Amino acid sequence: MAPDSAPPPAGALLDALRGRDYAGLERLMDPAVRMQGVVPGGPFERRGPRDVTACFANWFASAHRFEVRDDTAGAVGDRFHLSYRCRLSPPPDEWSDKWHVIGQELFGDAVDGRIVRLDVLCSGFLPEPEPSGVRHVFDAGTRGCGDGLPQEFRRRIRAIPVGDLLEVVARDPAAKEDLPSLARMMGQRVQSVEAHRDGRLVISVERAK
Repeated sequence: MAPDSAPPPAGALLDALRGRDYAGLERLMDPAVRMQGVVPGGPFERRGPRDVTACFANWFASAHRFEVRDDTAGAVGDRFHLSYRCRLSPPPDEWSDKWHVIGQELFGDAVDGRIVRLDVLCSGFLPEPEPSGVRHVFDAGTRGCGDGLPQEFRRRIRAIPVGDLLEVVARDPAAKEDLPSLARMMGQRVQSVEAHRDGRLVISVERAK
């Protein structure tokens, strides 16, 4: 579910996480907010907007590359519910230059648009498995959505075996949003989206089905 269709303030929380906007995240918190959670190291508790926000910043702020994906938002009774997976890599000079993933489930209560309680279940940081299949390269040149890029992407991804990786090299700026969205709609797995200084976008998609 897209953030703008999520029950408030869940949508705003997702927007803040996507942009790593910790000042915005702190503004969503009620002065009496309380967060409890379970991580692989055990249970934890934070109280107050600053400490709750600092917890998220501690998880994500130092990541060199960061994506929020596979997010869903809804409600369970009168509580809002968020589920998402973050994909991130640390700065190259730190503990690893490999992509890692972390999954989180949040249940929350809000009063007058402010979050008063969060319950969090966290998977911890896990290495992202390397694709096991063959890498195929599709250089799309300057082709964009109006020039048949989506149709050619569909044809190319369906032409490779399940488990293989299609690496799309594109120069149309709109492809940064359009191709990953299309791939996910098709049930494929977007591995990475990288923008290069020369204007190239390299979008890696694993055929999942």
